[in-house]
Amino acid sequence: MSRPPIPAALAAPLRTILNAELARGNAIDEVADWPPHCELLIILRRPFATAYPLAPGMTFNAIEDRHYWKSEYHLDGGRQTLACGFG
Repeated sequence: MSRPPIPAALAAPLRTILNAELARGNAIDEVADWPPHCELLIILRRPFATAYPLAPGMTFNAIEDRHYWKSEYHLDGGRQTLACGFG
């Protein structure tokens, strides 16, 4: 099974985290949007392997809700989100 392509629109700070996670063996489970504010949502299969430094305009939230996901990095108030599952 091939992984979903990484959208070209993904901002550099989130792309850095995504590439680090993929290099550690994590996998993309879903690429979508999350209206009304999130234009790009990427959900990884497993939890983030480490805490990543926050770039300007980025926030981290521990959601811990199995209905949604474990945690997330938001950019620009949630316009783009990189989330991770419980794997």
